[in-house]
Amino acid sequence: MDVELKNINKRFGSYQAADAVSFSIPKGELVGLLGPSGSGKTTILRMIAGLETPDSGSIFIHGKKVNDLPAGGRGIGFVFQSYALFRYRTVYQNIAFGLEVQKREKAFIKKRVDELIHLIGLEGLENRRPYQLSGGQCQRVAFARALAPNPQLLLLDEPFAAIDAKVRKELRLWLKQTIHRVGVTSIFVTHDQEEAVEVADEIIIMNQGRIEQMGTPLDIYKNPATPFAARFIGEPIVLCEYGQLHGFATVPEYAHAVLRPEFVRVTKLEQELYPNAAEHAVVEEVLFRGSVLELRLQLGEIRFSAYRQLEDETVAVGETVSVLIYRLYLYNEQQVQLVENTSLKTEQTFVI
Repeated sequence: MDVELKNINKRFGSYQAADAVSFSIPKGELVGLLGPSGSGKTTILRMIAGLETPDSGSIFIHGKKVNDLPAGGRGIGFVFQSYALFRYRTVYQNIAFGLEVQKREKAFIKKRVDELIHLIGLEGLENRRPYQLSGGQCQRVAFARALAPNPQLLLLDEPFAAIDAKVRKELRLWLKQTIHRVGVTSIFVTHDQEEAVEVADEIIIMNQGRIEQMGTPLDIYKNPATPFAARFIGEPIVLCEYGQLHGFATVPEYAHAVLRPEFVRVTKLEQELYPNAAEHAVVEEVLFRGSVLELRLQLGEIRFSAYRQLEDETVAVGETVSVLIYRLYLYNEQQVQLVENTSLKTEQTFVI
């Protein structure tokens, strides 16, 4: 394994930032540390970088224990969310900085910087300064500067946080493709699950200093392993009285249920296909989300969301519609279980 953490603990006063954290990352993989604010993800990143010291536990990079190595001796490149570029240095000079610190020959520096400028697609901008660049261009320069000394490991702390939404989406794909092209093992921190799902090969979900789940984005989304993961991933709402819903009265009894928008199918009343399983709900809001419409629905005391395709027949605010909830995640303090709407068994066919 390229990076390995074994039973890492770190406390700041009464705050347990890392609680027996252990994981390993294969060479060349891009891993996202995902979690809410205060979950410990940035502390983990900083301990790997050597900017914080664990209270206990071991950190290995390329099989070598690095707990006692200073940050400068770990062979790590670090990309900050604020770029941290030298304001009055040019693009070329910013990228060359780490190589100059290593006292590399000028010919080597020029060759390496030229390679990286081509890699980040900023040919012709070598002599510009950061204040003459866009946010996305600045982040590309920061990425190239971190890669210049050929680090063993690349760490990125909220790398897209300071960039506007449109550029952020473009940079996500660019970053993933570039890291895979370079082949450097990379870890990035984010609180944005959409970002983690789009960029990471594997995701580590953090909560209160502990790892909740680690796996591929698809596996974590489809198979949340803990109650926190079930509540955190996607756009869920939590239900207490789920037994009142059609088709869920006889499922196993758990404390709560999680309902995601994609677990709901909405049709107009005259188009209702599964009367034994469907509910009737009132449309409270219709929100345009670009490729889909989000419907905010009221079903008794329950408010939840569902998606509807743009080409589907229009539904209006205040209209009563047929709602088929065909799946829920049930959970208690220890486990999560996916259950299906039992009323569908009485229908002849159901196609999602």
